[in-house]
Amino acid sequence: MIHQRLRPFPDHFLWGSASAAYQIEGAWNEDGKGLSVWDVFTKIPGKTFKGSNGDIAVDHYHRFKEDVALMAEMGLKAYRFSVSWPRIFPQGRGEANEAGLRFYDDLINELLAHDIEPVLTLYHWDLPQALMDEYGGFESRRIIEDFNAYCVTLYKRYGDRVKYWVSLNEQNYNFNHGFITAMHPPGVKDRKRFYEANHIAFLANAKAIDSFRRYVPDGKIGPSFAYSPAYPLSSRPDDILAFENAEEFTNYWWLDMYCRGTYPGIPLKYLKEKGWAPTIEDGDMELLAKGKPDFVGVNYYQTITYEMNPLDGVSEGKMNTTG
Repeated sequence: MIHQRLRPFPDHFLWGSASAAYQIEGAWNEDGKGLSVWDVFTKIPGKTFKGSNGDIAVDHYHRFKEDVALMAEMGLKAYRFSVSWPRIFPQGRGEANEAGLRFYDDLINELLAHDIEPVLTLYHWDLPQALMDEYGGFESRRIIEDFNAYCVTLYKRYGDRVKYWVSLNEQNYNFNHGFITAMHPPGVKDRKRFYEANHIAFLANAKAIDSFRRYVPDGKIGPSFAYSPAYPLSSRPDDILAFENAEEFTNYWWLDMYCRGTYPGIPLKYLKEKGWAPTIEDGDMELLAKGKPDFVGVNYYQTITYEMNPLDGVSEGKMNTTG
């Protein structure tokens, strides 16, 4: 099919930009905010470029009105921002920090005053350090209720003005770097823990979406996913199989769970054989089935081309490290 004339974007299409709280806010220890895992992780020598951190960042916490004015000047029609969980609950749960809630009130109101649609991300990787210390964050099922309580607090506070919500941002990248490459907190390399933590995050995501239906019935919610479409290097059967495996393990593992509430069968069978499959308890699949989103955000950076590589990883094929 060849379209001789492309249709224009609809008038209601939201052109905008996005950020994450730790990337921009600064004010890392002001107005009652608790520590996030990034406040701690970035202070470990050698973890970041030249020891940089987000203590100040671009000082958005103090300069958000200037920033919103710049957004309006640029012509943005939408702005996706994340809420810092430890700014709302310094200990991850318990009593909410009114100063933190008020900051996002002010930001949302400023956006609306400039006719910019707020899009709120509930979790963009800034886990409260208190929950990491207490029970390992997403390695414990205790986080499902704590995350849900945090989300409900935001639904009740901002649901009258915010209609578009992102539940988890790039779970696949965050957990891959947390448990496979060790470049993100908790900074370990353990494939079994990787799949266990992902499963708990899927449950937390589903619980938050299920709660959303009650508190923001006129809103829309879904996760955002860092999608890198896979392509085979050639039509050789080995390369086709490599491409199919890549799609299953790096894309469908998350997309099938988000959209269907089930794991893709081929990877799950393989992980069971290797002893890496997540622990699925009674009631898990029922909860996951409740977490169907209204949309899935696609964060697209690149495609990746795959060829067959043997188990030792060196006797055939060539890893492209040029970027």
